[in-house]
Amino acid sequence: MNNISQTKKNERLSLIEAGRYIVYIVSKRKDICGLIKESLKKTVDEKKIAVLKDIKDLPFSFNADTYIITENDRAYIAAAAGISPKRNVKLFVYADNLHDLNEQDIIFLIKHNIDRVIHSKNIDKLNYEKFIDAKIFKKKHYNAFLEKSSTMLDDLCHNNDDILETGGVKIYGISQHIKSVTEKACKIAQSESSVLITGESGTGKELIARLIHNKSARNFNPMVSVNCGAFPEGLLESELFGYKKGAFTGAFTDKQGRFDLADKSTLFLDEIGDMSLSLQVKLLRVIQEREIEPIGSLKTKKIDVRILSATNKNLEEMILNHTFREDFYYRINVIPINLIPLRERKTDVIVLIYYFMKKFADFQNNQVYGISEDAFNALLNYGWNGNVRELENLMEMLVVLNESGLITVKDIPEKYFKEKKGDAGEKALPPDAGPNFNFLDKSVKINLKDEMEKTEFGIIRKAMEISGGIKEKAAKMLGLNRTTLIEKLKRYEKNKKK
Repeated sequence: MNNISQTKKNERLSLIEAGRYIVYIVSKRKDICGLIKESLKKTVDEKKIAVLKDIKDLPFSFNADTYIITENDRAYIAAAAGISPKRNVKLFVYADNLHDLNEQDIIFLIKHNIDRVIHSKNIDKLNYEKFIDAKIFKKKHYNAFLEKSSTMLDDLCHNNDDILETGGVKIYGISQHIKSVTEKACKIAQSESSVLITGESGTGKELIARLIHNKSARNFNPMVSVNCGAFPEGLLESELFGYKKGAFTGAFTDKQGRFDLADKSTLFLDEIGDMSLSLQVKLLRVIQEREIEPIGSLKTKKIDVRILSATNKNLEEMILNHTFREDFYYRINVIPINLIPLRERKTDVIVLIYYFMKKFADFQNNQVYGISEDAFNALLNYGWNGNVRELENLMEMLVVLNESGLITVKDIPEKYFKEKKGDAGEKALPPDAGPNFNFLDKSVKINLKDEMEKTEFGIIRKAMEISGGIKEKAAKMLGLNRTTLIEKLKRYEKNKKK
């Protein structure tokens, strides 16, 4: 039996050496193999595609311009990435759903130099192409962790291209949260209900409002926006409702209000939590009656406007403090959408670091080609109180001021290292708790086990700080398995609550 198996293996290897296969699909799942093979058949002879169930079935050498496509299995990916010479092979990974990837999954793919990520939205575009230059598939810069030329990260950035094509809104992110928010926005776009979008400043509330408008039946007219916090009370009223000539000193001509401009369209009221109580009353009437009365006019005008609102404030708390009207709140909050902070969406941080680096390097015609691993870790684990807007501004500065081509920790301002993760709302490990006992005091009782644990967790805390919060890296520094480190951290958290 062994002789027969060896004979078959030799036959397979002889066929491979003869140049029969140029694409290898490695997966135990027939559905994945079928999808990939069907897509590749458009550009490569089916006889040149080999379907293997195990990564161990791959040959020891390959023809030039070979594709290896594996399912999203870490053992398969690591084995495929270890193939030599890499320059002759392009590595693809198939993932059922990009939104199921966490930050450690993406970092794993980056470290193993995966060329492309194939998923449900781009599998139909999969095609075979000969390499123009085999060296192009080697890592160009060994000191760069994220590279501007990364096709894999480009795949992640274009995950939402279907929304971009139909909604005209660029949304970069692969987190489950972004997926659910965009799906909800697209679903409610066809309704006429009022929507309240909440979230910290810089999370992209106006972007979601624009998506809702662009996917709605009102998109033939532009969305009208007004920042309620940018105008004093009296000026905001005239800005919203307009006024007639002579209504007050300085009103030399009629002025059309934002409600009038948004007729048959959408009005986006940003920072609505800054609106005064008296103006809330007037706006409540407008929503109920669907008509406006310009300042200085004795006539009302019917309007057809959909209202989208946004705020970074807690309106329910404001209601309790009598600084926001409860009846007005329920009028604008028919359908709520909440955007969580960027620090809670680590996968989106990775995608946005890459996207902004590429965007500004291309826009500024800058020679930046990548970002180092330690700089990447610093940015990934920063609290981002300013959310996407803060990240965008920092990346623009890092690209514009860079002279070496590589963004390193030396380029990042000191403030991005001072803030601990706990400052941004996450639990931080406590400061070192070294022993400090007066052994001459006979009343002192020492629990050696507790004190040893304190010392141990002080060391673990230090390792976590140095590694930027990456457990895998910290575990390596401490000589522990990653799972052991996780268990120790869990035990510490449990003990801390007692």
